[in-house]
Formats: sequence, structure tokens, C-alpha cells
Amino acid sequence: MKVTVVDVAIIALIGLSLFSFSTKYNPKYEFGYSGSQIYKVVQECDNLDSKGFLYTVHVEGFWNTDITEFEQEGFVCNTERGHLVLVLKDGSVVTVGGLMSYKEDIQGKQFEIRLKSKSSIIYVLKPEKGSKQKIKEYIEDSSQFIFYPREDVAVSCTFTMEADTEESITLESEVEDTLRKKLFFMKAADVEIYDDGLKVTVERLSMKEFDHFFEILEDYFDIKDIYTGDISVFYQTAEEILVEDIPKLESYEGDGIYPGRIHVRV
Repeated sequence: MKVTVVDVAIIALIGLSLFSFSTKYNPKYEFGYSGSQIYKVVQECDNLDSKGFLYTVHVEGFWNTDITEFEQEGFVCNTERGHLVLVLKDGSVVTVGGLMSYKEDIQGKQFEIRLKSKSSIIYVLKPEKGSKQKIKEYIEDSSQFIFYPREDVAVSCTFTMEADTEESITLESEVEDTLRKKLFFMKAADVEIYDDGLKVTVERLSMKEFDHFFEILEDYFDIKDIYTGDISVFYQTAEEILVEDIPKLESYEGDGIYPGRIHVRV
């Protein structure tokens, strides 16, 4: 069988079409950037945070103090103009800039954003009170209407706890520091201690860290009843949500969830 130039051209076109189709419909879950693209890194992290996605950032670079090599994966707890604030797996917090960034702890030469979740469903729960186990079950049971497997669930809320305490700014700082060092998947925690109680506001606390969060607090305080404010829930899926499923998810009305406060991000 004789292969003509036309046959070769047709085969090439089919190959390109298949490649185009596969790249269009296979989502990308890792994004690489050079150190000179730090502003794009910050922008992408802000975009992922606004969608409630779970992700980490792997950084290759140098310590600015002694120019020794740095290569670690961290969780972004904050972004600022031209740099990231990362918590590392040993609990330490570092600032990371791009190439020629000398004010930050780390000068990054390569960045890789690694998506852990594929989509997210964000909704707001009404306040609850009771034991830590009751509140944990309240949060976890609230997602039963979601028919996509979860990668993780994170919450942002304020816990007000009854306890035998006295005001102490020094102890507030100590507890905040311990929470930051011990909890990897958490954006931030703010502690306020009063006479006969305390208030802890958390941002994006992973439910995988929920029990550990209260164990840390119980090392300091004899906690009694717990009250929450509104609870923002970030259900982070292990699979990408199909566009046709969005209306069904967003129109759900259930006990504890404020009507019209469910939003899907893909």
C-alpha cells in the first residue's frame, strides 16, 4: 500500500486534534512558575483561595541569610504584594519572594502550585452550641447533600468557650503560636482570653485537624460549653464537579444551612 503526502497530512491532523482534545478536557492540577513570576504566583494563590480550593506550594530557592539551598512544600497562610507567607511541615512560618527578593526569608527560583482538591462547595451554617463532638458532627453531617467525594473540609468561624480563665495577653500569644506550629492546614487563628472564658477565631481550619485543635486548647484550659458564630464551610472535592450538577447543589435547602448561601466553585 502506497502512503501519499495527503495520507501523512491527514494522520498528522488527526493526531493534533486528539492532542488538542486531551489537553482541553484533562484539567491541570500543577502549575509551575519561575522566580521572576512571583506576582503571578501570588495572583494564582489569591484566586484559589477565593474559590475555597485546597493547595500547597512547593518552592526551590535560597535562604537570604546565608544563601543555602531551600526546597520545601508549604501551605499558604497569607499573601502580600510580591511574596507568600508559608507554614512549613515543621510548623515554622517563612516569607517567600521571587528572584532578587532580599527582604523575605526565602528567595524563590522555582514555584509549583499543587492542587489537592478539584472543586469546592462553600456554604454558611447557622450557629451551634454544645460539646466539641456535637459541633464536629453538626459540621460533618451538614454536607450529606453533596454527592461528590471529599478531599477535605475546612471551616472559618469563631468558637466561644466557657472556661476558668483570667485575661492574659502573654497567654494569648503563646496559644496562638502553639496552634500555628501544630496545625499545618489552617490559615490563621486569633485567641482572645477573658475572665471566665475565651474566644478563638479560625480561618480555613481543616476538619482533619479539628480534634487536634481542641486537644491543644485543652492542654491550656478546662473547656466547658462551646458556642459558635456562623460557620463558613469549604467542602473541597476529590473530583471535579460537573457543570450540570451545579444548580442542584446550589438550590439545596437543609436544616442549619442559610438559604441561598451555597456556592459552587470549579
